[in-house]
Amino acid sequence: MNPPINFLPWRQQRRTAFLRFWLLMFVAPLLLAVGITLILRLTGSAEARIDAVLLQAEQQLARSLQITKPRLLEQQQLREQRSQRQRQRQFTRDWQSALEALAALLPEHAWLTTISWQQGTLEIKGLTTSITALNALETSLRQDASFHLNQRGA
Repeated sequence: MNPPINFLPWRQQRRTAFLRFWLLMFVAPLLLAVGITLILRLTGSAEARIDAVLLQAEQQLARSLQITKPRLLEQQQLREQRSQRQRQRQFTRDWQSALEALAALLPEHAWLTTISWQQGTLEIKGLTTSITALNALETSLRQDASFHLNQRGA
Protein backbone atom coordinates (compact mmCIF):
# COMPACT_ATOMS: atom_id res chain seq x y z
CA MET A 1 0.00 0.00 0.00
CA ASN A 2 1.01 3.57 -0.59
CA PRO A 3 2.04 5.76 2.26
CA PRO A 4 -0.34 8.62 3.06
CA ILE A 5 0.46 11.91 1.24
CA ASN A 6 0.07 15.16 3.11
CA PHE A 7 -1.50 17.77 0.78
CA LEU A 8 -1.69 20.44 3.48
CA PRO A 9 1.51 22.33 2.51
CA TRP A 10 0.49 22.20 -1.15
CA ARG A 11 -2.99 23.51 -0.34
CA GLN A 12 -1.55 26.32 1.76
CA GLN A 13 0.83 27.23 -1.01
CA ARG A 14 -2.01 27.24 -3.57
CA ARG A 15 -4.20 29.26 -1.24
CA THR A 16 -1.49 31.92 -0.65
CA ALA A 17 -0.84 32.08 -4.41
CA PHE A 18 -4.59 32.46 -5.01
CA LEU A 19 -4.88 35.20 -2.35
CA ARG A 20 -1.76 36.95 -3.65
CA PHE A 21 -3.15 36.92 -7.21
CA TRP A 22 -6.55 38.38 -6.25
CA LEU A 23 -4.97 40.84 -3.84
CA LEU A 24 -2.75 42.03 -6.67
CA MET A 25 -5.76 42.25 -8.99
CA PHE A 26 -7.66 44.52 -6.57
CA VAL A 27 -4.84 46.50 -4.97
CA ALA A 28 -2.79 47.26 -8.13
CA PRO A 29 -5.55 49.28 -9.86
CA LEU A 30 -6.25 51.06 -6.58
CA LEU A 31 -2.57 51.95 -6.17
CA LEU A 32 -2.40 52.99 -9.82
CA ALA A 33 -5.46 55.25 -9.41
CA VAL A 34 -4.01 56.80 -6.25
CA GLY A 35 -0.65 57.34 -8.00
CA ILE A 36 -2.23 58.95 -11.04
CA THR A 37 -4.38 61.18 -8.83
CA LEU A 38 -1.35 62.21 -6.80
CA ILE A 39 0.67 62.99 -9.95
CA LEU A 40 -2.19 65.02 -11.42
CA ARG A 41 -2.61 66.93 -8.19
CA LEU A 42 1.14 67.66 -7.98
CA THR A 43 1.32 68.82 -11.61
CA GLY A 44 -1.77 70.99 -11.09
CA SER A 45 -0.18 72.51 -8.01
CA ALA A 46 3.08 73.12 -9.88
CA GLU A 47 1.19 74.74 -12.76
CA ALA A 48 -0.69 76.95 -10.31
CA ARG A 49 2.60 78.05 -8.74
CA ILE A 50 4.08 78.73 -12.18
CA ASP A 51 0.99 80.73 -13.16
CA ALA A 52 1.22 82.72 -9.93
CA VAL A 53 4.90 83.49 -10.54
CA LEU A 54 4.22 84.50 -14.15
CA LEU A 55 1.31 86.70 -13.07
CA GLN A 56 3.48 88.36 -10.44
CA ALA A 57 6.25 88.93 -13.01
CA GLU A 58 3.77 90.45 -15.48
CA GLN A 59 2.35 92.72 -12.78
CA GLN A 60 5.84 93.82 -11.79
CA LEU A 61 6.68 94.51 -15.43
CA ALA A 62 3.47 96.50 -15.83
CA ARG A 63 4.31 98.54 -12.72
CA SER A 64 7.82 99.25 -13.96
CA LEU A 65 6.40 100.30 -17.34
CA GLN A 66 3.92 102.58 -15.57
CA ILE A 67 6.83 104.14 -13.69
CA THR A 68 9.10 104.55 -16.73
CA LYS A 69 6.39 105.59 -19.20
CA PRO A 70 6.33 109.29 -18.19
CA ARG A 71 10.12 109.46 -18.37
CA LEU A 72 10.14 107.79 -21.79
CA LEU A 73 7.41 110.12 -23.04
CA GLU A 74 9.38 113.11 -21.74
CA GLN A 75 12.53 111.87 -23.50
CA GLN A 76 10.58 111.40 -26.71
CA GLN A 77 9.13 114.89 -26.41
CA LEU A 78 12.62 116.33 -25.80
CA ARG A 79 13.94 114.49 -28.87
CA GLU A 80 11.09 115.89 -30.96
CA GLN A 81 11.72 119.41 -29.64
CA ARG A 82 15.45 119.06 -30.35
CA SER A 83 14.69 117.83 -33.85
CA GLN A 84 12.29 120.74 -34.40
CA ARG A 85 14.95 123.22 -33.22
CA GLN A 86 17.52 121.63 -35.53
CA ARG A 87 15.13 121.87 -38.48
CA GLN A 88 14.46 125.51 -37.61
CA ARG A 89 18.20 126.24 -37.34
CA GLN A 90 18.83 124.53 -40.67
CA PHE A 91 16.01 126.54 -42.24
CA THR A 92 17.57 129.71 -40.84
CA ARG A 93 21.04 128.68 -42.09
CA ASP A 94 19.58 127.99 -45.51
CA TRP A 95 18.15 131.50 -45.63
CA GLN A 96 21.22 133.18 -44.19
CA SER A 97 23.08 133.37 -47.51
CA ALA A 98 20.01 134.76 -49.30
CA LEU A 99 19.50 137.39 -46.61
CA GLU A 100 23.20 138.33 -46.70
CA ALA A 101 22.93 138.72 -50.48
CA LEU A 102 19.84 140.88 -49.97
CA ALA A 103 21.73 143.03 -47.48
CA ALA A 104 24.60 143.42 -49.95
CA LEU A 105 22.16 144.49 -52.69
CA LEU A 106 20.44 147.05 -50.47
CA PRO A 107 21.31 150.63 -51.51
CA GLU A 108 22.65 153.07 -48.96
CA HIS A 109 19.42 155.06 -48.73
CA ALA A 110 17.04 152.10 -48.27
CA TRP A 111 15.95 150.35 -45.05
CA LEU A 112 13.99 147.16 -44.59
CA THR A 113 11.23 147.36 -41.99
CA THR A 114 9.66 143.92 -42.36
CA ILE A 115 10.75 140.57 -43.76
CA SER A 116 8.18 137.78 -43.76
CA TRP A 117 7.96 134.32 -45.30
CA GLN A 118 4.47 133.06 -46.09
CA GLN A 119 3.34 130.29 -48.43
CA GLY A 120 6.68 130.07 -50.21
CA THR A 121 6.98 133.81 -50.78
CA LEU A 122 9.49 136.18 -49.21
CA GLU A 123 7.89 139.54 -48.63
CA ILE A 124 10.03 142.55 -47.79
CA LYS A 125 8.81 145.99 -46.83
CA GLY A 126 10.96 149.00 -46.31
CA LEU A 127 11.59 152.70 -46.73
CA THR A 128 13.77 154.68 -49.10
CA THR A 129 14.73 158.31 -49.22
CA SER A 130 14.26 158.46 -52.96
CA ILE A 131 12.66 156.58 -55.80
CA THR A 132 16.10 156.08 -57.37
CA ALA A 133 17.17 153.97 -54.38
CA LEU A 134 14.05 151.82 -54.83
CA ASN A 135 14.74 151.44 -58.57
CA ALA A 136 18.38 150.52 -57.83
CA LEU A 137 17.24 147.86 -55.33
CA GLU A 138 14.71 146.46 -57.77
CA THR A 139 17.28 146.32 -60.57
CA SER A 140 19.79 144.57 -58.31
CA LEU A 141 17.19 142.01 -57.20
CA ARG A 142 16.12 141.29 -60.79
CA GLN A 143 19.75 140.63 -61.75
CA ASP A 144 20.25 138.19 -58.84
CA ALA A 145 19.06 134.69 -59.84
CA SER A 146 18.04 133.70 -56.31
CA PHE A 147 15.23 136.30 -56.20
CA HIS A 148 12.10 136.21 -58.39
CA LEU A 149 10.22 139.47 -58.08
CA ASN A 150 6.51 140.16 -58.20
CA GLN A 151 5.19 143.51 -59.26
CA ARG A 152 5.91 146.46 -57.03
CA GLY A 153 3.27 146.89 -54.34
CA ALA A 154 1.70 143.48 -55.02
